[in-house]
Amino acid sequence: MINVNQINIERRILHILIGIILLLLIIFNLLSPLHLFFLLILSGTLSLISLKYKIPIVNFFLERFEGKEIDLPGKAFLLFMAGILLTLKLFPKNIALASIIILVFSDPISHIVGKTLGRTKYFLDKRKNIEGHIAGFIVGSLLAMFFVSPLLAIAGSLVAMLFESIIIEVQETQLDDNLIIPLAAGTTMFLVFRFLM
Repeated sequence: MINVNQINIERRILHILIGIILLLLIIFNLLSPLHLFFLLILSGTLSLISLKYKIPIVNFFLERFEGKEIDLPGKAFLLFMAGILLTLKLFPKNIALASIIILVFSDPISHIVGKTLGRTKYFLDKRKNIEGHIAGFIVGSLLAMFFVSPLLAIAGSLVAMLFESIIIEVQETQLDDNLIIPLAAGTTMFLVFRFLM
């Protein structure tokens, strides 16, 4: 029997792999925001259909990587896609790509390192470890530097990791970090570029 920690780590690795594929397709202009929008609509439709019917490939991923308490199948993937789409539409391409790479790597790295090496509880969220956030910040900063200056990369990654640890609720619904991380990183980098550079 597979334990929950193994599934969570596998889920984070899948998050990175899907993110890398999407990022490369965006960088090489093979995936536009319009394509992402249609992919999001298709994914949402499959999610709603899978509430009633088992779709073979979709069902495999849902059973393998989703928690039992999910109210909408594939919700994390849908919000991941929505976060990427919004980031591409709201920010200049270099900032959007830096925000996406922070989402793709910082979030899963922080969870993996936090679960495997973490010892110090994070003061903003006692369920998480500070070592994970530091690892996520460092990896996100370094990778974002491929698209933006070091100052922007560090600022975006730092704020993204701070927002990742804060539970944000809107009308009693907790916002997913797949949506929060790229928007927080992109907004920070945009504002720093606009007003400090």
